[in-house]
Amino acid sequence: MKNTGLGSAKGALLKAASRFLVGPARAAVRRGREVRYKAKAALFPRRMAYRCPCCGMRLDGFSEGPYQKRPERYDPRRYASTRQDVLCPVCGSLPRHRMLALWCEGNAEALRSAHILYFAPERAMMRWMARNGVRCTTADLSAPADLKLDIQATGLPGGSYDVVVRNHELEHVDDFRAALGEVRRVLRTGGTLVCSFPMDPKVVDLVDEDPSVRAPEERLRRYGQSDHLRVFGMRAGRLLEEAGFDVEEIRGEDCPDEILPVVGPADYDANVLFRCVKA
Repeated sequence: MKNTGLGSAKGALLKAASRFLVGPARAAVRRGREVRYKAKAALFPRRMAYRCPCCGMRLDGFSEGPYQKRPERYDPRRYASTRQDVLCPVCGSLPRHRMLALWCEGNAEALRSAHILYFAPERAMMRWMARNGVRCTTADLSAPADLKLDIQATGLPGGSYDVVVRNHELEHVDDFRAALGEVRRVLRTGGTLVCSFPMDPKVVDLVDEDPSVRAPEERLRRYGQSDHLRVFGMRAGRLLEEAGFDVEEIRGEDCPDEILPVVGPADYDANVLFRCVKA
């Protein structure tokens, strides 16, 4: 008979050792890249035509991500017609993160005094906030965060936040309408939700979802990613209006080319950011 307890303990120990070793190694690689790009910017400033507002680095280009190498999670067909060199080589930001950071730059003074709730925080955006002296409360149901919350029912007091940020998160929750309603509840009157989500130009409705599509491989084929529960259409801003927000679209074509605010890496990664004010 196998000693399953010993095997489980050994597996847990290996995972802990891997986290202990891999985390610092990755951080060292990122630091090395930052030093390299700072040197290139100092030596060859005219070559650095791009800028990442998340980490503040001048760049001579962006990098490709790992998406096409992971067909079990990402549908390669959704990456065939869009630019793949959209990842910041220093902080890992994507176009949607840089558009969000650009909006934050323009509102930095107000954000420094705001009470901010940030769901599913991305490393690149946490770097922007740290660099700019902006504090926020982070929240996630499974990943490490300040608060462990279900965005569909947070249990937080109503009207307790000035700003809520949700970047590519609505496609993962069971009931996105309940999640939007909950965000509106916890926002103060006049408060702002800033969000984005996958928008597929082939979807004619406001949203494509089917609760019977449950298996990861089925979700991969229908929505482009194995853990997505839906994909939104290009007119999905109306869903935000239906949830009780005054909605403003911030589009990639209105952003400077130096941050590469393009569609990508997937064809449903629309370069649209929504600023939604609680009426």
